[in-house]
Amino acid sequence: MEGKPRKIGLALSGGGSRAVAFHLGCMRALNDRGILDKVSTLSTVSGGSVIGGLWAYSDDSFEKFDIRIQELLRNGLRGGILKFTLCSGTTLKIIATVLTSGLLTAICSSINLFSKLLRILGVPASALRRIANHLQAPLPRFASMTTAFSEFLDREYFKGTILKNIKRRNLRIVINASELRTQSAYRFGSDESGCWRFGILADDTKVAKAVAASAAFPVLLPALDEQRRYINKLGETSIHRTIVTDGGVYDNLGTSCLVPGRSSDYSTNVGEIDFIIACVAGQGLPDGSSVPYLWPSRMIATLDTIHRRTHSMTFDLLHKLKDSGKIEGFLLPYLGQNDSALTCPPKDLVSRDATFDYPTNFDPMTQEDIELLTKRGEQLTRNLIETYHPEL
Repeated sequence: MEGKPRKIGLALSGGGSRAVAFHLGCMRALNDRGILDKVSTLSTVSGGSVIGGLWAYSDDSFEKFDIRIQELLRNGLRGGILKFTLCSGTTLKIIATVLTSGLLTAICSSINLFSKLLRILGVPASALRRIANHLQAPLPRFASMTTAFSEFLDREYFKGTILKNIKRRNLRIVINASELRTQSAYRFGSDESGCWRFGILADDTKVAKAVAASAAFPVLLPALDEQRRYINKLGETSIHRTIVTDGGVYDNLGTSCLVPGRSSDYSTNVGEIDFIIACVAGQGLPDGSSVPYLWPSRMIATLDTIHRRTHSMTFDLLHKLKDSGKIEGFLLPYLGQNDSALTCPPKDLVSRDATFDYPTNFDPMTQEDIELLTKRGEQLTRNLIETYHPEL
């Protein structure tokens, strides 16, 4: 059809197993309409990277893929992460890391703290301060629970596959993470990997490592800490210590790499997109019933507020891109969608309230919760297509 967009970008947000289940429902609707196979760029974050990676790096039919994802959700990923952390070859590496890199970092931190205390007391200690400035975690974190997560994913799901060996025809994938030293986006991809501050990775990376890094929620999983080799714009090679964590720290929705007009001088994985489908597993506006009084609840509410504000700004950006003609249109299947704002919702619509409280962990999920989350994703996606872009 003449009005059909030429290049579709699909973004799968973060949100743990909740996101995996919701995105599965969205993908069902897209597959039924023949849209999923027309996606040219798949951008994923955290939980979205788990399901997105499994789609991009398999050639199963959608029906078989659907069954695999439901099985993953029922089993959860937590058990596998703990098993590979406590009872595998990685366990000894983690212990060795704690006794070397971890212990040395603790000593350096103590020296830094002592130096600052002397400064406060007015005691001259310039030599100590100079030493302290150079003692900031001198050794990388060679192994951690995130390393175990990566090895579990590789053993059970990705079988040693590297990023460039994508299996879906005419599809490129971008797996979003965040680099903490430069506080910038770090993108793994089937075309290229890296960040604009360091350059493009010169070495191959396993899909499992990229997915684990993208899903390494900082509160529970340490960042991947490695010396990696990069090539800059001038073709020069250099090695940088790279500390990579959850992609949701920088962009929880995964839409930033789909925005048109980006420059390769300041970003990686630049491509042209005409139409954006952003599947968002966020909860939406809270009802105001919670009272964040103690420190943990205040911190959780603070993080949720930051994420929610980022979501609102991204939603606004999508509208501006369409209104300005920079994209032909967008779809926004949103778990936290206000149901009353839907046009002609189905009579059996899974309500927002039925899925609002589901957490963002990787624990095993009941079949009932799987069906609720996937059905809501499928219903919202179908409704948006039929209401706003039936030509798709």
